[in-house]
Amino acid sequence: MISHEQSTELLDATMSVLEDSTAESTPQSGKGIIDKWLVELRKTENATEIADTLEHVKTQLESDQINSEELSGLLSTLATQTTEFSTLMGSEGDIAPRLEGLASSLRTMAGQLSHS
Repeated sequence: MISHEQSTELLDATMSVLEDSTAESTPQSGKGIIDKWLVELRKTENATEIADTLEHVKTQLESDQINSEELSGLLSTLATQTTEFSTLMGSEGDIAPRLEGLASSLRTMAGQLSHS
């Protein structure tokens, strides 16, 4: 199981990628962080659905032509799954609220993609 420190670092890195609006940022910028998440999620009980959705997001990002509508739907699904997963974290510590923040960012990105 991933340690609290590793979880925190991974969540911080993910939020940085999601919030990066610089000109050099591309959808593919997040693939490295996706790979790190997949490694950890595959080891975690109750995370199969999230890992599968994340795998689909990665496939979409690796595509020559990204389907914005499909990617938007995948990010929405991932946001919902992340929210559900955060409820399994319990009330101790800061991981559940961080997961909620991640879910919110994913929803925002999904919304932006669906309007582009």
